[in-house]
Amino acid sequence: MNVILTGMRGTGKSSIGSALAARLAFRFVDTDEVIETLAGQRIADIVAEQGWAHFRELERQAVIQCAAADRQVIAVGGGTLMDEGNTAYLKAQGVVVLLVCELSILQRRISGEGNRPSLTGQGSAVAELAHVWETRRERYYAVADITVDVSEETEDFMQDTVRKATQVEGLLQQYGKDIISK
Repeated sequence: MNVILTGMRGTGKSSIGSALAARLAFRFVDTDEVIETLAGQRIADIVAEQGWAHFRELERQAVIQCAAADRQVIAVGGGTLMDEGNTAYLKAQGVVVLLVCELSILQRRISGEGNRPSLTGQGSAVAELAHVWETRRERYYAVADITVDVSEETEDFMQDTVRKATQVEGLLQQYGKDIISK
């Protein structure tokens, strides 16, 4: 059984996922990193040079590769579960945890990041967050087995990350699936 983390850009899928994997003694896998390895280039370059359709095909390959193993925390890109095939495959392999966060906090978190490709082609990554959230929100909630609000922050990033991973771990225990038994 796996734990699949999804959510918008900036929700902390990678940092929380890594901390959660350590707590559960699971392996941590980020599909974005797998995609970059498959393509031999950064995601922004894949999208710029070959387009979103090619990226989504690589994403499907990464999902199959990542979910083939067991006892993993898998961070998937924000658009991964918009694809029915990805959704069906991942849900069959584990529990989907949606990380949600207030848009104003997400905007602050990603405002300095210039290495992510535009999702809509309609301006900056910050400007498109609300639009993307509106188009994905219903799907995210429909697919998620567990939802965790990760908006609360302190000045200690590592402490926040561990606290949020602990919160996810507690919710997994309440969820009742035999995922975290060693």
